[in-house]
Amino acid sequence: MNSKNNIFPLDSDFLKKCLNDWEVDLTHVSIRELNRLVDELSAHFEVEFLRFEFGVPGLPPNKIGPEEEIRILQHNPRIPSIYPPFDGIPRLKVAAANFIKKFLDIDVPPKSCIPTVGAMHSGFICQAIAGRKCPESNTILYLDPGFPVNKLQTKFLGLQEKSIDLFDYRGDALINKIEEIFSTNKIGGLLWSSPNNPTWVCLKESELEGIGNLLTKYDVLGIEDAAYFGMDYRQDYSQPGVPPFIPTIARYTDNYFLTISSSKIFSYAGQRIAMTVISPKLMEKRYKNLRKYFDTERIGHAFVHGGIYPTTAGVPQTPQHALAALLEAASNGEYNFLDEVKVYSQLASKIKIIFQKYDFNLVYDEDMGEPISDGFYFTISRKGMTGAELLFQMLRFGMAGIPLSTTGSTKEGIRICVSIIRDSQLDEMEDRLSALNHQLQPNPV
Repeated sequence: MNSKNNIFPLDSDFLKKCLNDWEVDLTHVSIRELNRLVDELSAHFEVEFLRFEFGVPGLPPNKIGPEEEIRILQHNPRIPSIYPPFDGIPRLKVAAANFIKKFLDIDVPPKSCIPTVGAMHSGFICQAIAGRKCPESNTILYLDPGFPVNKLQTKFLGLQEKSIDLFDYRGDALINKIEEIFSTNKIGGLLWSSPNNPTWVCLKESELEGIGNLLTKYDVLGIEDAAYFGMDYRQDYSQPGVPPFIPTIARYTDNYFLTISSSKIFSYAGQRIAMTVISPKLMEKRYKNLRKYFDTERIGHAFVHGGIYPTTAGVPQTPQHALAALLEAASNGEYNFLDEVKVYSQLASKIKIIFQKYDFNLVYDEDMGEPISDGFYFTISRKGMTGAELLFQMLRFGMAGIPLSTTGSTKEGIRICVSIIRDSQLDEMEDRLSALNHQLQPNPV
C-alpha cells in the first residue's frame, strides 16, 4: 500500500478549499459527494485512502450467478429481445418462496415474491404505497439511524418523515414510543433495517412481535429492509430448514413488505436485483386512496402495475435467473452464502479493536444488554468532537467514513464500513490511527 506516511496530516487549507469549491458541508455530505472528495484528495496527494465510507460488497460474486446468466443467454439468445414479466419470471418466484420457507420458516406463495431493480427500487414503491394508502397517513416513520437515500426517496415522493433513534429506545420503550406516534394516525409506513445500517443493531424477536402487533392494530405497513439477511453471527442462521430461523416481522403481522437484496449476501450489487416479499393478505388488501396514484385499490396490483410498470417495466431476465440459481443452491444446502460473507464479521472484530486502542469509542455499542454484533458496519466517535469535525481530521490522515448526522442519528460520530478493507491494510490503518490520535491530543508534541 502506497501510504507515504510522511505527508500526513494532509494540508488542511487544501481540504477546506475543496469543500468550499464544491459547496460540501461535512455535516450533511452525501456518500457520493464524499466519494468524489476522497478521489480528489487521493489523486492530488498521490496516496491511497482507507475507504470506510463505501457500503459496497468487497467480495467477488459466487460463480453460481454469473455462470447461470451465461448459460441462459447461450441457451436462449433471444432473451435480450424479450420483455420480462412485470412481476418476475416464474422460476425466481418459486425459488424465492422456497428460500423464505427455508431461512425464515414463513409460508408465502410465489405470487407474493416480486423482483425489483435493487432494494432501492423496492423501497421506493413500498414507501409510495404506504404513504398514499390513506390521505391522512402520509408520513413514513423511520427506526434510525438508517440509510440516507431512503429519506431522499421519501422527499422525492412528497411524503413526510418522522424518526425514532434506536440509541434511546429499545425493548418496551421502543414499542411504547412507536405506539405513541402511531396513535396520531399520521403514519402510513414504518421502515427499518435489521441488522441495521449503520449501527449493526439487530431487533429482537420480542421487539418484532411488539411492532407487528402495532402494525396490525393501527393498520400501518411495515417495510423491513433485510439487506444484510442473516448476517448477525451471534446465531448460526446458515442451515436451511433448521432452527434458529432468521428473525422477521413476517412472523407477527400480515401488514408487511420484506425486501431482500442480492447486493451484500450474494455480492451481486452490479446486477441490480432484489426480492420483495409481500404478505399474501396484504397483496389482496384494498385502499380507496391508492386509486388516485396507482389506478387500482389493491396493494399487490399497485406494487406491480402501478409501481414496477411505470418505473422500470420489470427486471432484466438474466439477473433473475442468476438470483434464482443462488436461492435454489442456498435452499438446497449446496451454497452456504452466510459462511461466505462471514469475512466481514471477522474483519470488523479486528478493526474495532484497533479503533478502540487509540481512544475511539463505539457509539452504538450494545444490543439490549449484549455487545453489538460484528458485521458490515459499526459506529465510532471521539470525545468532544462532532462527526463532521472527526471526519475532517480523518480525511487529513487518509481515512474516510460517513458522519452519523446524515443517517438520522441524534448522536455524533462516524459510520465505519469494513467491506473493502483488506487484512494487508490493517498495519497501515493502525499507523494512521496512532498518528491521528496523537494529533488530537490537547498538546501534541
